[in-house]
Amino acid sequence: MPVSTGPVVPLNPTHHPIDHTPLTTRRRGNARQFDQPVVVAFLHYLVLQAHGCEAAARVPAGPYESSQGQRPRRDHYDVIEVQAATAQRDDNIAIDVHDVHVIRGRTHILRGVSCSIARGACAAILGPNGGGKTTLTRCITGNMFITQGRVRVLGETIGQTDIRALRRRIAVVHPAVDSGEAHRSGAVVDAELTAHEAVLTGFFGTVALYDRPMPEQHERADQLLGHVGLSMRRDLRFELMSTGEQRRCMLARALAHTPELLILDEPTAGLDIAGREQVLATIDLLLEQPDPPAVLLITHHVEELSPRTSQVILLRDGQIIADGKPDDIITPEALTDTFACKVFVRKLHGRFWSEVLPEAWADLVRQRGP
Repeated sequence: MPVSTGPVVPLNPTHHPIDHTPLTTRRRGNARQFDQPVVVAFLHYLVLQAHGCEAAARVPAGPYESSQGQRPRRDHYDVIEVQAATAQRDDNIAIDVHDVHVIRGRTHILRGVSCSIARGACAAILGPNGGGKTTLTRCITGNMFITQGRVRVLGETIGQTDIRALRRRIAVVHPAVDSGEAHRSGAVVDAELTAHEAVLTGFFGTVALYDRPMPEQHERADQLLGHVGLSMRRDLRFELMSTGEQRRCMLARALAHTPELLILDEPTAGLDIAGREQVLATIDLLLEQPDPPAVLLITHHVEELSPRTSQVILLRDGQIIADGKPDDIITPEALTDTFACKVFVRKLHGRFWSEVLPEAWADLVRQRGP
């Protein structure tokens, strides 16, 4: 019989190794039924003995002292300490992606992606079109099944938790409020609503305003409109606002229920310079607030990174090619490798700026031509 080479954790047969529920029995009629921990503990005990692990199987009779009245060995608490360390790590991590693969047909979209983002941090994923950024975002929000790997968000494992409850702790701002992806992520509202009403829908996660908001929700909506600079547009219909105003209104809506994770999927796409800077300023003001949510920014442009960005992930062809602090990652060499284009980058007033010289255009046309 093969013998396991992994570490053997001693098991106390009177206590479950996970939740330490005392092993009791209950009577139902004339039948005597063991609680589930009894069965788990007894089977584990038999497996240890079958593999010749008598030393590991022989454990004290109680959680605090052995049958000889001695205190238990240190390794009795190994399981408890591992669980405590895991729980503490989950408290500090907003997103934990481990060895994620996404395969559709013959297309390998994500290839062994692993990364983690701390709670309250601002992280950015940079990469070219088709690099897998949106796919990774959909895996994080539970809108796409992964082929292999594990995704944990806010301490919950995707596929092993109530995804609807988890999504209520996440907010998504998508550039196209009428797209199918926006509908799936919840970043969409009825265009006939006023700006104030659109923000109110964020409390209920609905497209239109079907519920009757409480007075404090009305007050909170007005505060959020003020935060994004739209107080003067309070009663203007959503469809009559400019694209930049709509984007900022959706950002206010996303913050209505005080999310723990805010995902900004190309939030400045299609905006002019002023509109882009207004959105970026709004994001920066959000990060200044006490106890901000974790922010994940998906973008192609280093110019969109807030000076408060603490982590940058470069993603190309479904693989992470760099992950670390912005000053270490945003370099001409790394960006050139990521975008397959000779890129120059400089940092000015706390922000990064990239440029491609016209001399490189001919090479780009030859690379991307037929």
